[in-house]
Amino acid sequence: LGAGAFAAALGVKAFLEATKTPGTVVLYGCPGEEGGAAKAFMARDGLWYGLDAALTWHPNDANEVLTGSSNSCIQTQYHFTGVAAHAAGDPDRGRSALDAVELMNVGVQFLREHMSDKARIHYAITDAGGRSPNVVQPRASVLYMVRSNHVAEAVELQKRVDKIAEGAALMTETTFEKKFIDGLADTVTNHALERVLYQNFQELGVPSHTTEELAYADQLSATYPGNDRLPGVGSQYDLDYAEQARALRTKAGHAMNDFLLPLYQGDAFEPGSTDVGDVSWQCPTAQIHVATWPNGCPGHSWQNVSCGRTDIGHKAALHAGKVLAAAAMDLLTQPALLEEAKAEFQRRTVAGYTCPIPADAVPVVAD
Repeated sequence: LGAGAFAAALGVKAFLEATKTPGTVVLYGCPGEEGGAAKAFMARDGLWYGLDAALTWHPNDANEVLTGSSNSCIQTQYHFTGVAAHAAGDPDRGRSALDAVELMNVGVQFLREHMSDKARIHYAITDAGGRSPNVVQPRASVLYMVRSNHVAEAVELQKRVDKIAEGAALMTETTFEKKFIDGLADTVTNHALERVLYQNFQELGVPSHTTEELAYADQLSATYPGNDRLPGVGSQYDLDYAEQARALRTKAGHAMNDFLLPLYQGDAFEPGSTDVGDVSWQCPTAQIHVATWPNGCPGHSWQNVSCGRTDIGHKAALHAGKVLAAAAMDLLTQPALLEEAKAEFQRRTVAGYTCPIPADAVPVVAD
């Protein structure tokens, strides 16, 4: 991610200097893309409002211009505190923090019937209080992740989860401390910028791979299920698009998707979350995927990591930099393109940005 963006920034800088074109390119370091939401903290402070446009990329199994929305997300940790006691001799003196966590989880299960079908709630018990069942557990912690298609909805859904935590504490006569971890918004698409990116992607083509690299990708492909799935966000929503993707996969004849997928600009929704969403609420934003690992390779896997240390990953990062830089050059030299993107941005963000991060929150890591 960082290497590709850095390559793009260097390319635009060189272009501005060589051609004396007026303009500014800014490279943002954004640590904690997941589990930190750095861009969302920047958005809380209004950083992205100062940009005309933002371009980025993400490693993937396909070469495509990304479109559509994603889920917003809020992470909160709940630390419950009770009273320890001997579970056999003095159970009446104990107040179980673990009971509170379990009751909270049960309450959230019942909430699932009464939330948007695009919303998601996940949890992980990060501290079960101890190892002995003969002790009333005086402490327990659970980490919650609340997702919804729109950030304003996620904020409201989070309030309902907070009420369930309060109810669980009340039922068990325990107390709890709520710690905000991070939050990020849904993505606002921008078709005008997507078209600029796609035109440059077409002109530049896709990374090429050696026989050895393709053999390595084929070997990796055999280590995970789902290596036959159709690539591209459009394949999930459009049958004709899916058939085009299938034909391109068949023609490739190996695990790497070394072709550019057609431009898709229909309705699309990714249930995952990204802090690029917060950027997209404050300025026109678009992003691409560049094939960095074999088809269908699961995210956050050892196979992803293994490709990152090879020429496959290196080529992907550099190629992403070229496509982003070329698109930025068009935006700098063709004002009409930027005006079109800004007009679309204004239409799509008329509701205004709802920041999921409290004013007093600081970046932390979940316990």
